[in-house]
Amino acid sequence: MENRVDSLEQALKAAIRGSLDQLPWRTFSVSAVARHLAKEVVECSRIDEDGRAYAPDQYTLSIHPRETGELQSSPPEVQRQLALDLQEVLHNAGFILALEPHITLATDPTLSIGDIRVIAWHSSDPIEFAKEHKEPVKEAERGPAANAFLVVEGKLHFPLSQEVVSIGRLPDNDLVLNDRHVSRRHAQLRARGNGYEIIDLKSTAGTQVNRRYIRKHLLRPGDVISIAKVKLIYGQDPSGPPGVTPPYAPPFKPVKDRHRVTPLDLKTVPEEETAILESDDQTES
Repeated sequence: MENRVDSLEQALKAAIRGSLDQLPWRTFSVSAVARHLAKEVVECSRIDEDGRAYAPDQYTLSIHPRETGELQSSPPEVQRQLALDLQEVLHNAGFILALEPHITLATDPTLSIGDIRVIAWHSSDPIEFAKEHKEPVKEAERGPAANAFLVVEGKLHFPLSQEVVSIGRLPDNDLVLNDRHVSRRHAQLRARGNGYEIIDLKSTAGTQVNRRYIRKHLLRPGDVISIAKVKLIYGQDPSGPPGVTPPYAPPFKPVKDRHRVTPLDLKTVPEEETAILESDDQTES
């Protein structure tokens, strides 16, 4: 076990240095953080009947309160980046994560300045979670998900039929997003199992799924993807995405025009029409 802790510590030391270097002042060392994280991962991992190691997904990193001055300026960013660094190292080391890891920075007045404490745990039983979500066939036996698609900004339906779909600002991407906050090559969708996995390509603005920053995430129908400021919704429908927006019939339109209106055409009711509607209601009552 000690050898695995040592190798994991070295990988973590290289991975988290950039995240911790975002802090302009600290007395604890990168090596100490890496060592504590590595020991917690190895000691708290759950092993299934096939010998696969499931790493904890929840971590608390505690330091002395006097060291939190600089941390408090951007803890969500530091926590998010540390969690992404940890996720990548664990994946490369052969650990399995049932859920994306989450790291919380906390304070502990019983610690000395420069000391740290790391506590790790599982938010749920990872082995039972894996059994519930186990695919009935191997991923290699499956191709791209049938009738998968993206809804772009609530308007454009983009069908997913390739094994790899590139997303970015450059015109040679499969899905081109013309927004200055989108990186030239921002993210990829890759066919996995009976669906798609989204992978952030170290973009500047980052990629979110359901308001959480990710590096990799297996998509489920209804997931909301944020590519910088552009919103995408992932869907899978046996009948495929609709060709046009379904008709919508607002009450203030004449009957003959109701089936020609879609939600995108819906506008504020003009004042004169509102007055007519109110007078009609008073007449009927």
